Amino acid sequence: MSIIVTYSGVHQAFLHAGAASQAGELESFLCSLYDAPGKWGRRLSKVLGASALVNRSSPDIAPSKVVEFPWPMIKHRLNQRLLPRFAGDWLAANEKFDSWSARKILNSNARLVVATETCARDSIKAARERGALSLLDCPQVHPDFLTSLFASAGQDLECDVPMKFDTPAMDARKREEFKSADHLLTISQIQANSFIEAGIPESKISTISLGIDSDFWRGGKHFQKQSGPLRILFVGGICLRKGIPYLLKAVEMLGNQAELWLVGPNSGEVDNFLSNASVSIKFLGRKNKIELRDLYRAADVFVLPSLIDTFGFVGMEAMAAGTPTIVTDNCGVPVPDSSWRVPVMNADALASRLTEYIINPRLLADHSEKASLFAKSHNRQWYQDQVSQLFGHLMEQ
Repeated sequence: MSIIVTYSGVHQAFLHAGAASQAGELESFLCSLYDAPGKWGRRLSKVLGASALVNRSSPDIAPSKVVEFPWPMIKHRLNQRLLPRFAGDWLAANEKFDSWSARKILNSNARLVVATETCARDSIKAARERGALSLLDCPQVHPDFLTSLFASAGQDLECDVPMKFDTPAMDARKREEFKSADHLLTISQIQANSFIEAGIPESKISTISLGIDSDFWRGGKHFQKQSGPLRILFVGGICLRKGIPYLLKAVEMLGNQAELWLVGPNSGEVDNFLSNASVSIKFLGRKNKIELRDLYRAADVFVLPSLIDTFGFVGMEAMAAGTPTIVTDNCGVPVPDSSWRVPVMNADALASRLTEYIINPRLLADHSEKASLFAKSHNRQWYQDQVSQLFGHLMEQ
């Protein structure tokens, strides 16, 4: 037994623990809550309902390997409900969990510690103290890349943009983790490049694309498009980071040949662009997974015009549902053909790609089939297999 996986949240931690377990190398999975018999997660799920902890279990991880420390997260959630001024103090919860995790690691037999950004500083120190390697899972791009990108977008759109994405304390913690970890795990090449540009040695970085539950999202081949405007679907936060102003400009260029469906919460950042756009828009709000699957299947094409998306799960979900997909060069999600990407912050290029489907609707059926087949190969087991190989490689060192 030589691997410890630790994280207070979800991200890919449960898949990492599953990969270590399948390889017979999992010593323990340190988490906040785990929905299984005899665990705090199961007790809480009986109170809140199973859907509240739907992502906090895995058939690959035996409950006997799981050690929970739920109190920092429970306190954080209670603060969100009862004490709004403390609602954003996720850093304090992570610090407490990380400190507890470090003590567990010091008393372990681990040769490899797998931790996640914002919740790893003390765990990495403990791993080094006992002679184990540390692997830091990084869900986001490097903050320097994000700052530079948003500054460029602000100049291009002639608008104010948020320039601070973390508190100073959170930013300092992240940078310390990046520096002290033996190895970093990223989920896309655009993300890996952001760390390389910030001075992290390329030899210290591994990249593995994520997998999804393709069976759930699978929609099969789309039928030939019916008459009417091209139905363009976007799913995500309606905000600047997701490139909504460029999507609006692109759809405007198509006139009455297209309509736009927006799914997700509206941050208010782009309300000025929305109110001035001469576009047929359907605001559909938040949707659950089943409703979202139906929308993927109903749309003609899915667009993710993000300024930056470390991965972009919704793009892979749409492809699994059989929906042709267009993403920007700054979206980490893989696509079956490079022509499915357009340059970031380029409404003309996006409009040109959408026009291809208007001129030749037969492409929709062809690309629908390609999307389904491609997404099927990027499932969760595929991801766990890749991660397991990485674990073995690191421990051989």
